[in-house]
Amino acid sequence: MAWLEKRGNVYHVNFRIGQNKFKKSLRTRDEREAMQLLARVDRRIRLVEQGDLSIPEDAEITTYVVSDGRLENSARKKTRAIRTIGKLFQEFRESLNGDSLEENTKYTLGIHLSHIERVLGGNVSTRNLTVDQIQKYIDERFKQKGRRGRPISPVTIRKELASFRGVWSWAEPRGFVRGHFPNQGLRYPKANEKPPFQTLSEIERQVSRGGLTDVEECELWECLFLSIDEIQDVLKCVERSARQSFIFPMFVLAAHTGARRSELIRSQANDIDFDGQCVTIRERKRVKGKRSFRTVSLSPSCRDVMREWLKQTTGRFTFSQNGDPLTVDAATYHFRTTLDGAKWEKIRGWHMFRHSFISNCASKGVDQRIIDDWVGHQTDEMRRRYRHLFPNVQQKAIASVFGRK
Repeated sequence: MAWLEKRGNVYHVNFRIGQNKFKKSLRTRDEREAMQLLARVDRRIRLVEQGDLSIPEDAEITTYVVSDGRLENSARKKTRAIRTIGKLFQEFRESLNGDSLEENTKYTLGIHLSHIERVLGGNVSTRNLTVDQIQKYIDERFKQKGRRGRPISPVTIRKELASFRGVWSWAEPRGFVRGHFPNQGLRYPKANEKPPFQTLSEIERQVSRGGLTDVEECELWECLFLSIDEIQDVLKCVERSARQSFIFPMFVLAAHTGARRSELIRSQANDIDFDGQCVTIRERKRVKGKRSFRTVSLSPSCRDVMREWLKQTTGRFTFSQNGDPLTVDAATYHFRTTLDGAKWEKIRGWHMFRHSFISNCASKGVDQRIIDDWVGHQTDEMRRRYRHLFPNVQQKAIASVFGRK
């Protein structure tokens, strides 16, 4: 099927072959000429779909179809086609050397592409990739288990396919693949909403009742957020057990600013302004395609810890090893080993400090607009997920309505 589209005064032809959609300028302003060319394109597409015409491997498909099947130099591909997704992913990975992508992004892309290649198979043809094959990937991936034996989330599968689509978008203008990525009409399983964040006492009560699987218990601990007093207890524990000098100030900055792990890693010494009593957070998520910044006020205790720390260290980065910024793996390793065997070893990661920071600010009545500025939240969904009042605050609120017994 082919159809016309007028852009400005020039006609373009759109058409599909299989699941792939193509577009080509007809370079004419004359409607009658455009209709004649449309009829020719329709005829060529029918021949292809009936198997009476094969498009040559070295043909640029839009030019070949619009030129009535004449394979002239202009219709030949200027670059080689890559026939399998295994080769395509290999070419993409090689292109990332020296790329401006953040190391954490490259790491995540690598994981996603490895799953796709493993489940679909590296020998799957890029030329004949269909929606049905992508749907099969979704169905198969959902049956598998992820970290700690949990089912793979539909959100995770969507992210994996978004990475695949990104590779395809990179490859298409280079002539490595043909047509658009076949993702129209895909069906994803329903996702379960994440459990609400909960206090330490709430989680401990549920665990003590018993009956939870290991996976369910892990999910509860990932929803932990702590009060100010509990945060202080964690920081005292870290100060006693830290094996490296940068670990304690890194924990303090996370707890008192709500900075993400990646933001702590990117932090530079000049970002901390003691005179202005604030710290600049280097973002990568809030503004697509841009490095953005936000500012968080420094608490008095955080200011004192960071001032003392920066007297002891040199170099560009706030936290480093041998002058180099920490990697994601190193930051995770130091977090786990610092709390291993301690009272707080159930804490799953750096992000606990972020939603504890938000919840504590909300429970103290800090204006939501200020919280948004400090942590970079932009949507109501983010606010609902991260902002939680402590049970005693909620009890006081309901008692103010119905009175006390």
